[in-house]
Amino acid sequence: MAAARIKDTVPAGVARNRLGKLLQEAAQRKARFLITKSGEPMAVLLSVSDFDDMLEELDPEFQKSLQLATREYRSGKGLRLQDYLKRRLPARRAG
Repeated sequence: MAAARIKDTVPAGVARNRLGKLLQEAAQRKARFLITKSGEPMAVLLSVSDFDDMLEELDPEFQKSLQLATREYRSGKGLRLQDYLKRRLPARRAG
């Protein structure tokens, strides 16, 4: 399932020889690599920021926050960014 979103599959031997380049691509262009051994998926190489994002999405407190935000939005309590900024910016300038 998740492997379908990873377009670059790299055999372990190639990954070993090109690790520096793979790390650079993961960090700079957010590339993700599926590392295989004997054709079998064994590991994934991805940027730290992608990993942090994944962990955040799994966090129960974050999930609760998203559910609350969704309920508020659906009940009409949502606010467009443009409207928020109109309200917020004059208050900051005055204070």
